[in-house]
Amino acid sequence: MTINSININESNPVVGLGTQTCNITTAGLYTVGVQYFLPYQAAGSSADSTVTTGGSSLQVLVQQNGSTKLTLNAGAPTAPILGGSVRLQCAANDVITVVPSSSAAADNQLNSVKGILNIYQGT
Repeated sequence: MTINSININESNPVVGLGTQTCNITTAGLYTVGVQYFLPYQAAGSSADSTVTTGGSSLQVLVQQNGSTKLTLNAGAPTAPILGGSVRLQCAANDVITVVPSSSAAADNQLNSVKGILNIYQGT
Protein backbone atom coordinates (compact mmCIF):
# COMPACT_ATOMS: atom_id res chain seq x y z
CA MET A 1 0.00 0.00 0.00
CA THR A 2 1.37 3.42 -0.94
CA ILE A 3 1.74 6.30 1.46
CA ASN A 4 -1.10 8.83 1.47
CA SER A 5 -0.29 12.24 0.07
CA ILE A 6 -3.89 13.41 0.65
CA ASN A 7 -5.25 13.37 4.19
CA ILE A 8 -8.96 12.81 4.77
CA ASN A 9 -10.97 15.65 6.38
CA GLU A 10 -8.21 18.24 5.80
CA SER A 11 -7.49 20.83 3.14
CA ASN A 12 -4.41 19.56 1.32
CA PRO A 13 -2.35 22.18 -0.57
CA VAL A 14 -0.53 20.89 -3.67
CA VAL A 15 2.00 22.46 -6.02
CA GLY A 16 2.93 21.25 -9.48
CA LEU A 17 1.72 18.36 -11.57
CA GLY A 18 2.42 15.45 -9.21
CA THR A 19 -0.16 12.70 -8.65
CA GLN A 20 -1.75 12.71 -5.19
CA THR A 21 -3.01 9.52 -3.50
CA CYS A 22 -5.39 8.58 -0.68
CA ASN A 23 -5.84 5.01 0.56
CA ILE A 24 -9.30 4.41 2.00
CA THR A 25 -9.41 2.39 5.23
CA THR A 26 -13.12 2.68 6.09
CA ALA A 27 -15.86 1.85 3.59
CA GLY A 28 -18.41 4.57 2.89
CA LEU A 29 -19.35 7.56 0.78
CA TYR A 30 -16.51 10.04 0.15
CA THR A 31 -16.57 13.46 -1.46
CA VAL A 32 -13.50 14.62 -3.38
CA GLY A 33 -13.18 18.38 -3.97
CA VAL A 34 -10.54 19.69 -6.38
CA GLN A 35 -9.55 23.32 -6.96
CA TYR A 36 -6.49 24.26 -9.03
CA PHE A 37 -5.28 27.80 -9.64
CA LEU A 38 -3.96 28.16 -13.18
CA PRO A 39 -1.07 30.32 -14.35
CA TYR A 40 -2.79 33.61 -15.05
CA GLN A 41 -1.72 37.11 -15.95
CA ALA A 42 -4.12 39.90 -15.05
CA ALA A 43 -5.74 41.97 -17.76
CA GLY A 44 -4.30 45.37 -18.53
CA SER A 45 -1.22 44.63 -20.59
CA SER A 46 -0.53 43.22 -24.02
CA ALA A 47 0.82 40.07 -22.34
CA ASP A 48 -2.30 39.14 -20.35
CA SER A 49 -3.70 35.61 -20.39
CA THR A 50 -6.21 36.44 -23.12
CA VAL A 51 -3.39 36.73 -25.65
CA THR A 52 -0.95 34.17 -24.26
CA THR A 53 -0.31 31.61 -26.97
CA GLY A 54 -1.50 28.22 -25.82
CA GLY A 55 -2.53 29.31 -22.33
CA SER A 56 -3.09 26.57 -19.76
CA SER A 57 -3.93 23.06 -20.90
CA LEU A 58 -4.25 21.63 -17.40
CA GLN A 59 -6.34 18.48 -17.10
CA VAL A 60 -7.17 16.93 -13.74
CA LEU A 61 -8.49 13.38 -13.35
CA VAL A 62 -10.01 12.02 -10.14
CA GLN A 63 -9.72 8.24 -10.16
CA GLN A 64 -10.98 5.44 -7.95
CA ASN A 65 -8.88 2.29 -8.26
CA GLY A 66 -7.56 3.51 -11.62
CA SER A 67 -11.01 4.23 -13.11
CA THR A 68 -11.64 7.89 -13.96
CA LYS A 69 -14.66 9.30 -12.09
CA LEU A 70 -14.18 13.04 -12.82
CA THR A 71 -12.35 14.87 -15.62
CA LEU A 72 -11.66 18.61 -15.42
CA ASN A 73 -10.17 20.55 -18.35
CA ALA A 74 -8.82 24.10 -18.41
CA GLY A 75 -11.25 26.35 -20.25
CA ALA A 76 -10.68 29.81 -21.63
CA PRO A 77 -7.28 31.40 -21.07
CA THR A 78 -8.99 34.03 -18.91
CA ALA A 79 -10.28 31.44 -16.41
CA PRO A 80 -7.86 31.41 -13.46
CA ILE A 81 -9.43 28.47 -11.56
CA LEU A 82 -10.25 24.87 -12.45
CA GLY A 83 -12.43 23.05 -9.94
CA GLY A 84 -15.09 20.45 -9.29
CA SER A 85 -16.16 17.65 -6.99
CA VAL A 86 -17.35 14.06 -7.14
CA ARG A 87 -18.90 11.63 -4.65
CA LEU A 88 -17.48 8.12 -4.55
CA GLN A 89 -18.81 5.00 -2.86
CA CYS A 90 -15.63 3.35 -1.56
CA ALA A 91 -14.77 0.02 -0.03
CA ALA A 92 -11.93 -0.51 2.42
CA ASN A 93 -8.59 -0.59 0.54
CA ASP A 94 -9.86 1.50 -2.39
CA VAL A 95 -7.39 4.07 -3.71
CA ILE A 96 -8.40 7.58 -4.75
CA THR A 97 -5.91 9.45 -6.92
CA VAL A 98 -5.88 12.99 -8.28
CA VAL A 99 -3.83 13.19 -11.47
CA PRO A 100 -3.02 16.63 -12.92
CA SER A 101 -1.29 16.79 -16.31
CA SER A 102 -0.47 19.35 -18.97
CA SER A 103 1.66 19.76 -22.08
CA ALA A 104 1.62 23.58 -21.89
CA ALA A 105 4.89 25.30 -21.01
CA ALA A 106 3.02 27.73 -18.73
CA ASP A 107 1.76 24.84 -16.55
CA ASN A 108 5.13 23.08 -16.34
CA GLN A 109 7.10 25.94 -14.81
CA LEU A 110 8.15 25.62 -11.18
CA ASN A 111 5.27 26.49 -8.81
CA SER A 112 2.99 27.69 -11.62
CA VAL A 113 0.10 25.29 -10.86
CA LYS A 114 -1.18 25.26 -7.29
CA GLY A 115 -4.22 23.62 -5.80
CA ILE A 116 -6.27 22.55 -2.82
CA LEU A 117 -7.58 18.98 -2.52
CA ASN A 118 -10.25 17.92 -0.04
CA ILE A 119 -11.45 14.39 0.64
CA TYR A 120 -13.98 13.87 3.36
CA GLN A 121 -16.23 11.04 4.37
CA GLY A 122 -19.93 11.65 3.94
CA THR A 123 -21.93 13.97 1.72
